[in-house]
Amino acid sequence: MISRLTTFHDLRAIPVIQGFVRQTGRFFGANETEAQHLELAAEEAASFILNAFRPDPTELFAIACEPVEKGLLFRFRNRGIPVDEENLPVYDRHDPEKCLEGLPFFLLESLTDSFCLKNEGCNGWVLVFRKELADFRPPELQKPPDDSDLEYHAREKLQVSLATPSDAYDIVKLTYLTYRYSYAKTVFYYRETLQEAIAEGSVVAFVAKNEEGEVVVNSSYLRSPSCPEIAEAGMLMSRPEYRKNRALLRVSRMQTRYLQQGESNLRVAFANLVTAHTRSQKLAHAFHFVPLALKISVHDQAEYIGIDTCTRRRESLLYALSAPGGLPPSVIHLPSCHHGIAGALIGGFEALRLSSETQQPNRAVSGVKLNRSERDRTATIVFEHIGRDWLTRLHHLLRELDADGYITIYLHLPADRPLPPSLESSLRRHDFFFSGIVIRTMNKWNLLYTALQGQRFDFDAISLGHARSCELRDYMRHAYEIMEATV
Repeated sequence: MISRLTTFHDLRAIPVIQGFVRQTGRFFGANETEAQHLELAAEEAASFILNAFRPDPTELFAIACEPVEKGLLFRFRNRGIPVDEENLPVYDRHDPEKCLEGLPFFLLESLTDSFCLKNEGCNGWVLVFRKELADFRPPELQKPPDDSDLEYHAREKLQVSLATPSDAYDIVKLTYLTYRYSYAKTVFYYRETLQEAIAEGSVVAFVAKNEEGEVVVNSSYLRSPSCPEIAEAGMLMSRPEYRKNRALLRVSRMQTRYLQQGESNLRVAFANLVTAHTRSQKLAHAFHFVPLALKISVHDQAEYIGIDTCTRRRESLLYALSAPGGLPPSVIHLPSCHHGIAGALIGGFEALRLSSETQQPNRAVSGVKLNRSERDRTATIVFEHIGRDWLTRLHHLLRELDADGYITIYLHLPADRPLPPSLESSLRRHDFFFSGIVIRTMNKWNLLYTALQGQRFDFDAISLGHARSCELRDYMRHAYEIMEATV
């Protein structure tokens, strides 16, 4: 828990700095004398730094305050000329005129319990002082609901229904209460955007409301932009105090019936299931979702409020599919070396058939799309069709993404027609390994490959709750370890 102030690198900002330090101290229990000491110490520290350094116009003055045992630790950032710490002027209070340059350091030592200047290399210097408080009071953290509240909310009768556009703001609030601001589906943070999506049917949401009429549980379908008969299922969220309420199961059943009955022409649902915990995977398995791919190292892990997860790492997602009305007959072309794992994955879909037929591309030029997520440092290369230049195009895109700092690259290849004969060996040379199969339209599929750049990945950190998904993870781990050994 760190408080921060960033202000202008100007002597006129000293009162602002003093106010921040004083009021932070008061917040943590400083009495009037301690608050005055902090205010004076802030003035001396800021004056020393501001007088010693004339920055560029864009340079800002930064302070951080961190609660420590019995008090506070303040850090004043100094981006000025390196400090000669071995020859700092020493103030002699018995001979005050002798070395006035040392007075600021003398006062800082007198007003605080410890003071030092630290060299942080290319990050400059930092002036640090610690102040103990006689009545130090750290802030009270929000307490989780007690057992009696949980029991009440677990028994509370909730009304389950299809969401309307007027429920959008409640769903936005629920997203925050479930994930804070770490959820990857950003549409759920914008009320107007979500209202429009619900109204036009691109988002189909199923909600449970409490006695006050507030949305406390939500699960949704997010239609695919490339095929309205296909939608992503999930977005399951609940207020922490309602997670033991059976309404979560009722909402999920309602969502499943909607798909089974082909409402609004919805025929296939896929889910990207988190692997930091297995709750959503178990629920999806109960509703007959079949794992088909594993997307590893997608983004930094979301913050799950009230759910214990493993150590925070980059999140991986299990891709699973449900088609209660069946799938149209389709041939999926992929290299023969992957037929074993692919056959196990699609075994529940009788209309799908695998082929290892190869063919040189007829087209000269490939159709390629590149989707980037700068925040997640993840990119997806989608070949809409493969031309004779596919490998050259791929090589150039990988160099560009590597230079821009992207660390996870997904590659989607169309599997509805024969692939180039040298595809698998060419992908291995570019550090891609097979990661599963994903649906594109009702009768077209993509092969998913993954390349990891500048990161080491721990497959044991992926929590999975189904034998078939564990088989895919181990298959990918083996391919990844072979590539790591040859680097």
